[in-house]
Amino acid sequence: MAVWQASFYLVPRGAVARSGALTPPVLNDTDWWASAAFPVDYQKRLAQVASLVVSSTADVETWGPADSNHIDVWSRDGRVRRVMTQVDVRRLDSRFGAALLEFVRIAGAVLIRDDGLVVEPIIAAYAGALRSSDAWRFANDPAAFLASHSATDDDE
Repeated sequence: MAVWQASFYLVPRGAVARSGALTPPVLNDTDWWASAAFPVDYQKRLAQVASLVVSSTADVETWGPADSNHIDVWSRDGRVRRVMTQVDVRRLDSRFGAALLEFVRIAGAVLIRDDGLVVEPIIAAYAGALRSSDAWRFANDPAAFLASHSATDDDE
């Protein structure tokens, strides 16, 4: 993930209520789709969001370039386990955003930003999550963003 990308996990709506604290380790290590059905035609649907990219591993499918808008789907034994998307806030792409939100709704899911913010798949919530992200702060004023993180690091 690049500093200009806001990261979101695609999580089944029912799993959010059962998950407890949505910390980065929980978000990254949970098999979110273990007890929820992922759309069987997800490959076709995600191909409408972004182009499929050749992956270096059989367990990960990626749509879109790594340094821009993209979606990663992790599977094991043919079963989807985790889905994550990165949104490039330097050049917001309304087509990507609209297609992503449509897919999230079809999947019966929500987006969870990597800091635990739960985002409903509606444009106002999605836009608000982007505008309040670290990626947005970086893209809009890199020097101030880096200075604020440097000051935080010095305090620790």
